Amino acid sequence: MRLRAPVTAAVLALLTAPPVLADPAIDKRVDAVFSDDAVTLTEAGKTVLVYRTKPLDPATEPGRANYVSQLYAPDGAALTEDKPGDHPHQRGLWWAWMKVQLDGKTVADGWYMKNLSYLVREKRFLGDAEGGGTLTLEVDWLVNSGPELAYVAREVTKVTVRPLKAGVRRVEFDTTITSRVEALGLGGSEDDRGFGGFSIRLIDPEHLTFSSGGKTITPNGAAINAGPAMGFAWSGGSNSPAWTVGLACKANGQAVARWMLYNDRSMQNCVFPGRAPLILKKDQTLRLEETVVIRPAAKKKP
Repeated sequence: MRLRAPVTAAVLALLTAPPVLADPAIDKRVDAVFSDDAVTLTEAGKTVLVYRTKPLDPATEPGRANYVSQLYAPDGAALTEDKPGDHPHQRGLWWAWMKVQLDGKTVADGWYMKNLSYLVREKRFLGDAEGGGTLTLEVDWLVNSGPELAYVAREVTKVTVRPLKAGVRRVEFDTTITSRVEALGLGGSEDDRGFGGFSIRLIDPEHLTFSSGGKTITPNGAAINAGPAMGFAWSGGSNSPAWTVGLACKANGQAVARWMLYNDRSMQNCVFPGRAPLILKKDQTLRLEETVVIRPAAKKKP
């Protein structure tokens, strides 16, 4: 007959001990939820942003990947929209240029997603000691305008979400693009605006107001030279969130101070490099840095 081992005092203590409560500090940490086609970054169970790593419809939109499809305020309010009806090629937060060139010839268009697709081949997340965390994505750029796929660039993007402090959310983007061809060109639209680079499609743009360096900025349909940071606020409207959004952009360590702004149905863009393409020789890199800060809007006096 098999004898049951006696219950020792140590085992009995473990069995009768009260449940261990979760550490509140750990509960508030930024974390990542991975799925086949996206990564969702959360804090305290609330979604901060969703990064799309595969297109929802690869047959018709193979280039619609490698971007933030949704960005949320700390109260859960959506701040961006993806594939709006007025400009279905626009995304939540994304990097794109109308001119993607090989050896001086335009072969693809990342803005309208023509002949360019992104293969996110690695995605990983690492939390930090402060309670924030960084999502790292390694991406291959593939051009399909010729008889064979051309591997034209390697991208590494890091998305860092800082822990919420005094109701303020800070999200940092750090992207390095390395040319894998002899001459890779990235350029903006062919008109005088030259828009291209990092863009954000904020919700309810008809009610947006703009400011930079303490001055109100008025969109005029042209590229505007302003300060290195731009503030976006909503002046009203039934769908307007009670938040403000700040954006600052850098390219190769230099502040980008040229902006395309709209208070009608369109995106907002820190313009880089402009109409004339930036040329990267093989193994040369372009580093893009953007900081998004979400703050509660100041309450209006009665």
